[in-house]
Amino acid sequence: MCGDPSAIYLSHDGRDGVEFQTDVGPIDILALDDVGNFVVLELKLGRGPDATLGQILRYMGWVKKHLANGKDVRGIIVASEIPTKLRYAVSQVPSVRVMEYELSFSVRPVALC
Repeated sequence: MCGDPSAIYLSHDGRDGVEFQTDVGPIDILALDDVGNFVVLELKLGRGPDATLGQILRYMGWVKKHLANGKDVRGIIVASEIPTKLRYAVSQVPSVRVMEYELSFSVRPVALC
């Protein structure tokens, strides 16, 4: 899908986009899409509070000012649940998307020598 992250950002000084430090806080993941536009990902361990929108917009504004050089900046909030309040807030910001994750795992015995 257009605008989806396709590569982790790598700065000119060799810093990668994982926990990317900025003047306004660390960006969880800073990535580039397939045409070089920036994608800011904000990852939440559980539910995403509606305050997350302000947080990601702050990061996006910083990227736009300091790194984008005319490129677009989009944001994606990823949480285990996107509450109604956050859905309403994000519905008014076309450059931000929300996604829910689901985790599952299984275990199996390991044969010893």
